[in-house]
Amino acid sequence: MGKRLTVGAIGLILALGVLAQSDERPAAAKAPEGQVGGLRFMDVAEVTVVNVDVSVTDSKRKPVRGLTTADFEVYQNGKLQQITNFAEYTRALPETSNAPAPTAVPTVVPTEPPVATGTEAPVRRDPRFVVLYVDNENIMPFNRNRVLTKVTSWVRENLQAPDQAMVVGYQRSLKVLQPFTTNPDDVVEALRAVRTYTGGRSEVNSTRKDIEDFIYQNAEQGQNYDQAMDRVRSFAREQRSNLTFTVRAIQELIGMMSGLPGKKAIVYVSDGLPMNPGLELYYEIQERYRDPSALTQSFEYEATGMFRSLVTSATASGVTFYTIDARGLEADLGIEAENRTARSTVAAGVARTNYQDSLVYIAEQTGGIAIINTNDVSGGLERIADDLHSFYSLGYRLVPTGTDRMHRIEVKVKGHPEYKLNYRRNFIEKSLPTRIADRVMSGLAFDLEDNPLAITITAGVPAPASSGRWTLPVETRVPIEKIALIPDGDKLLGYIMVYYAARDDEGKQSDLQRVEHRVEIPQAEYEDARRKNYLVSSSLLLESGTYRISVGVRDQFTNQAGYAMIRRAVHPEQK
Repeated sequence: MGKRLTVGAIGLILALGVLAQSDERPAAAKAPEGQVGGLRFMDVAEVTVVNVDVSVTDSKRKPVRGLTTADFEVYQNGKLQQITNFAEYTRALPETSNAPAPTAVPTVVPTEPPVATGTEAPVRRDPRFVVLYVDNENIMPFNRNRVLTKVTSWVRENLQAPDQAMVVGYQRSLKVLQPFTTNPDDVVEALRAVRTYTGGRSEVNSTRKDIEDFIYQNAEQGQNYDQAMDRVRSFAREQRSNLTFTVRAIQELIGMMSGLPGKKAIVYVSDGLPMNPGLELYYEIQERYRDPSALTQSFEYEATGMFRSLVTSATASGVTFYTIDARGLEADLGIEAENRTARSTVAAGVARTNYQDSLVYIAEQTGGIAIINTNDVSGGLERIADDLHSFYSLGYRLVPTGTDRMHRIEVKVKGHPEYKLNYRRNFIEKSLPTRIADRVMSGLAFDLEDNPLAITITAGVPAPASSGRWTLPVETRVPIEKIALIPDGDKLLGYIMVYYAARDDEGKQSDLQRVEHRVEIPQAEYEDARRKNYLVSSSLLLESGTYRISVGVRDQFTNQAGYAMIRRAVHPEQK
C-alpha cells in the first residue's frame, strides 16, 4: 500500500530532499462529505483562546498579587480585547510526595486552553520547561563559574515536578548536556560538568587588548592609522562571523522547543554578545586619532537585524529569555589591572553597553528579565523564579485566519503606571501546517506522546552512498482505518502529508522536509484493507553518526496529526 521515495541530500551534513509535491495544502475548511474511516474532523478555523502570561511587580520588584480581571486591559494590534479567561499563579508548588516521578525527557501531551469560567479561580497549569544555556564560546571561565554557583543553588530550591529543566552548552556547536528532567541532582551534575569547558571569551579579550595597545602606542604620533584600522576591521569581521554562528545555535534550540506546551524559557548565561561587533574599537580609533569619520565604518558590521530575527523566532515559539551578564561589575572606565594601558573611557563605556544591549533587548522583547551589572546574581535569579511561578494568565478569543501572522500585544494595569509588567510583546498566530512542523522539530530532542493516527516508523540497514555518506531506509506505517477517505468513482481517495527531520548526537540537524502522498483504495477492497497499514518508504542520505529521526503525519482531510521518532546508527560499525 505504499510507494518508494528517494530522499536526497540538499545540505553539507544531513538534509532531506523531496521527489513529490512539497507545497503545503491549506488546512481543510470543513469535514469531507461522504468520509469513510479516519478520525473526526478538527476545525482549525474555530474560535480559540490566546493566553498572555503577565508578571506584575511593584517599585521594589516584588510580585503584585490579588489582581482581578477588572484590573487588566489587553490590546491586540491596538484594539482592546475582552478578557474571557483569567488565572493567577503563585510560587506555591505541589508537595514533593504527590509529584510525578522524575523523567529523562518531557512527556508532551496536547492541552486545551483554560475554560472560561467567569471567575478568578486558578486553573491547572502545564509544566514549565526551562533551559539553562551556558555559552562557553562567549564567556570567561571565572565569570561562568561564579554565576553557576548561584544557579546551582537556584535549581535545588526551585525545580520541582511537573516543571522540568535542561542543560545545554555552546562551544562552536550546541550540546545537550542534560535532557529535560524534574530531578535537580541531574541538572546540578550537568552544571558541574560545564565548569570543565574552556571559556572562549579569553582569546577575544586578549585580541581586543592588543589592538587597543597598538592604537594607544601609535595614535599620539599619528602613526600607522591604516594598520590600526585594518586590525579593527579584521576584529569586527571575525566577531560578526562568530556572532552569526552563536545566534544560529540559539535559534536551533528555539526550534527544538517550539512544539512544547506551556511556559518555555531559556536562561542564557554569557559575557554578553556584541550588538555592533567591534564598535568599541572604532570609538577608540575616533578618540585617539581624532578622526570623526571612523565610527561610520562600524555600521558595516551592525547586528541589530540578527537579534531582531532571534526575538521573532522566540516569539513564534513562545519562548521567554532570561539573560545573565556573567561579567558582573567590571572596574570603572575599563581600567583593569591586567591591562598594560588604560582603555579610552568612552570606548570602555561603549564596550559594556555594546555587549549588554543585546541581552537586555532579547529579554525585554520576549517578556523576560536581564540580570546585568552585579557580581551576585542571587537577587536576579529570585526575580526569575518569581516571573516563572508568579504571574497572571489573561486569555482572549481569536478567530484564526489560517495563516502565519504576527500580532502586537500590549497589557496595562489600570490605575497603576508604577507597576512593571513582563510579557511577550508579540503573538504569532500559526497555521496548522506550521504547528505540525514545530512538533516534528521538537521531536528531534523530546518524546512527543501525541499520536492519534497511531503511526509507527522503522529503519532498515544503512547502505554506503557517495562521498562517504549512507542511505538509511525509513518506513512509516499509518493504519488505513485512521486515514479519512472520500468516494472518487470506484475508488476511495485520501491525502496524507509526511514530515521528516533528523538530528545527530553532535547537534547537527536537517531542515524539515515534507512529502504529500495520495492514498487510493478500491471501494470493494476497503473492508479488507482497513485492517492493514499504508506504507510510506523513503531513504535518508546522511553522514556517519547516530541520529534521532522525527516523523509526523497529517491527514489532509481531517487535520489530525500523529508523531513518532526513532534512534538509529547509520554506520554499520556503530551500535
